[in-house]
Amino acid sequence: MEVGKEIEQFQYKYNSMDGIIISALKRFDKWNFGTKDKILFFKELSYLIQWWVSLNEAVKIIWEASESFALKEIAKNVSDFLYRWKSLSYAINRLPDYFDEWDYNIIKSWEWSGNLPIVLKSLANEYVFVSDIKNKYISALLYPIILIVIAIVAVLALFLLVLPNVFSIADSFPAAQLPWITQMLRNISTFLQFQRKLLIWIIWWLAIVLSVFFSTDAGKKTRFNILLNIPLIWKMTKYFYLVRWCRYMKLMFDAWMNYVQTFQLLRNILRIPAYQIMIENVITWLDKWETIYAGLKYETELIPSDVSVMIKVWEETANLPKCIDNVLKMYEEELNLIINRLAKVIEPIMLIFIGGIVVVIALWVFWLILQIMEGAGL
Repeated sequence: MEVGKEIEQFQYKYNSMDGIIISALKRFDKWNFGTKDKILFFKELSYLIQWWVSLNEAVKIIWEASESFALKEIAKNVSDFLYRWKSLSYAINRLPDYFDEWDYNIIKSWEWSGNLPIVLKSLANEYVFVSDIKNKYISALLYPIILIVIAIVAVLALFLLVLPNVFSIADSFPAAQLPWITQMLRNISTFLQFQRKLLIWIIWWLAIVLSVFFSTDAGKKTRFNILLNIPLIWKMTKYFYLVRWCRYMKLMFDAWMNYVQTFQLLRNILRIPAYQIMIENVITWLDKWETIYAGLKYETELIPSDVSVMIKVWEETANLPKCIDNVLKMYEEELNLIINRLAKVIEPIMLIFIGGIVVVIALWVFWLILQIMEGAGL
């Protein structure tokens, strides 16, 4: 009997621990649900429907076959709504932790057209493209930042590790006269040595303050304006957001949304204050029964003037989607070229900058050694 009780207690503990681990994994999966999971869900659903599987059965297959707890939970919830005779867009709209207003509106616009597989595939492809170009853009921005950090670390290492040893040798020769440049280096090195904690504290709090500020609308606008004013980066930033704006707009036009609906949705998707202000301006003109061009022609900082003119021409010919296609062909290629060139241009500039700093400090140190040798009568 006692052995049986012990076995039951062991099984209870094992099952409890197993349940805790599974629930933790489910929560972790839910928190880490991202673009890749959404792409997978849309693609699988699109393929299954194209193979003449009903929407209900397609969602059920994803529910049963997926190894991701997040996808299982999504498919289960969507399946529950579908079995209650609700639409896919309705189900998507009831899962805000996983899907946004963009997904809901695009799916809703195409739902009754009989082209649901096409729109699901288009959504997946759009997320793939945006994710890819976003990663390239961030990588291109990170590269100069990494080089700058390396340069700062190299200079700090010289001031904290190399120069103090050189100055300690100079102190052993009282007759040596140090030039003013060397004295300045010595003062900087001494300050960095004895005020290390203060500097770390200031940098820490400055990073916190800036992170909080840049999370606000005013901070996002400031950050965007800074990027638009940095040499070599401003054009890449401008074209990156232009391409995103055009691709979103094209997909909405393909879904037969009218101009006002399109720009209202764009305003909510593009969470950049500068673009939101521009889009709000376009909506204001559209409400007055004016053209899109009327709202864009003064936005040359964000939208190149040639793009605005192309939009004007194609608006007059009632063929705006074709215009967006042409804009994308031009600027997607240009954006890729700029991103590829950026690393090649920045790398030699940063190497020259870092090398210049090291050479200047080395010359000052060499000058100091000469002064020590003269003071020692060598």
